[in-house]
Amino acid sequence: MYMGCSMGNKMLELKTGAWLGLQKNISWALLVALMAFVPFTLSAETSDNVPCSVKLKFEADQSGALVVYTLSMQVKNPTMRPIETVSALMYDLDGGSMGNTDAACRHNDTLLNGGDTGECSKVLQVVNSKLMEKLGNEMWTAIVNDQMAKFDRIASCKIVGFRYVQ
Repeated sequence: MYMGCSMGNKMLELKTGAWLGLQKNISWALLVALMAFVPFTLSAETSDNVPCSVKLKFEADQSGALVVYTLSMQVKNPTMRPIETVSALMYDLDGGSMGNTDAACRHNDTLLNGGDTGECSKVLQVVNSKLMEKLGNEMWTAIVNDQMAKFDRIASCKIVGFRYVQ
């Protein structure tokens, strides 16, 4: 279909079908260009599995001995905003779920800044010596070893979210 418009001696012709086709092509090109950025924004919110493990540490306080089980992992901040905490799903070697937790990404008072890699950790459990006094040394040692065996199964963590500094 042709639409004509006269301007003096010249006739301008516009193919309306061609104009609609051009609009469709521009729309598709714009949609494809915008979709190219989707993986980058999604990667800023989630991450692949990262190795993680639970460390057993003996400490002391005013009440006596403490056994502290701390989950730790190395995390890369994919954004330019400082991260305070990550949310993580924990898995064993077979990919079985071992639970979820959050982990603080601070070293002293320094946050995990944009583009940096650093440790995020969370104290999962503390067993104090008051339990040893009530149950006896043998039972307390069995509890400590049993918990460590369970925590030793944690092999990887999937980062499912970040908490940014306000």
